[in-house]
Amino acid sequence: MRLKPDLKENSILPEVNQQAIDWLFKLRAEDISPEELHGFAEWLSQDSSHAFALGEAEDMFDTMIVAGNGLRQKQSQDQPTPVINDNNVSVVNIHKSANRFRYWLAVPITLAAALLLAVLSIMPNQAHLLDTYLSDYHTGTGELRDIALSDGSHLLLNTNSAVSVDYQNDLRLITLRHGQVRFTVAKEPQRPFDVKSGGLTIRALGTVFEVYNPENDTVRVAVQEHAVSATLSTAQVSEQAPTVIIKEGQQLNYQGGSRLPSPVTANLSQISAWSQQKLFVNDQPLSEVIAELNRYRNGRIFIHDATLNNQRIMGVFSLENTDEAVHTLSNVLALKETKIGLWWVLLHR
Repeated sequence: MRLKPDLKENSILPEVNQQAIDWLFKLRAEDISPEELHGFAEWLSQDSSHAFALGEAEDMFDTMIVAGNGLRQKQSQDQPTPVINDNNVSVVNIHKSANRFRYWLAVPITLAAALLLAVLSIMPNQAHLLDTYLSDYHTGTGELRDIALSDGSHLLLNTNSAVSVDYQNDLRLITLRHGQVRFTVAKEPQRPFDVKSGGLTIRALGTVFEVYNPENDTVRVAVQEHAVSATLSTAQVSEQAPTVIIKEGQQLNYQGGSRLPSPVTANLSQISAWSQQKLFVNDQPLSEVIAELNRYRNGRIFIHDATLNNQRIMGVFSLENTDEAVHTLSNVLALKETKIGLWWVLLHR
């Protein structure tokens, strides 16, 4: 972990330069979050001067490192301070040329950052491009897809979902990389049917169940028919790890860690409404409803006033046309809709 010097005490820097220094430290940290990367892309895309200021900050830190190394070398060798000569002047000139070159690079860097920000803002939060590329089957935004496997089992993939299939002689293994899938399992006693996702292994003991993995270490398992068993992956726990049985009409909500919670009663009508391209909302806050709608559309729906987030919502909304769902919410809550370009909708008073 680097200690950040307080440069403001030593010199008065323009605000954009101080912002560049702040971002530089964040980017060089090992624990930078996806939210901070998104914020950096947004800041970098705001103005071409930001990219140039970031370059100046990098040059300044490089100079500090070189100066620090030179000072340590001087102290160890007890040499006199070097004087400026022609070679030093050449280095200075090269440095100025590099700065001019960096200025001309600022515009394309800023455009690239703006493109990155646009892509991040258009794609649903739960989209994972690498997982999608590595999968055997996947769905795009708002797509519903039924996959028939060689043994007669069916996979119903919800929006932005990706799975890999590995059928072996003694095991049928499905890896849910992300998203939500309903599994209708063909009976084959000699080959168990397992689903792995987010640190869990779910084994079919019956016919129909679904697994939802919106992000790492968060998995929801709901059973429509018969039962399934759930265990933690062997990489996380010992061989004595308990197995939890989830029966018909129950769900298990796993949020990471070394212990499995107990199953709870599930509202199957609400959970499985997506298979009919419906969103069933039963006394949920507006923020959760908007987050769910955002899964099924390109772009984003934003709520301007945070005090609206806790407004309670009930109803059934279409997932085939999320704009229609937004109109309905706006009418019920007496909100206005402001469209920003083709992809964003702002809800406000």
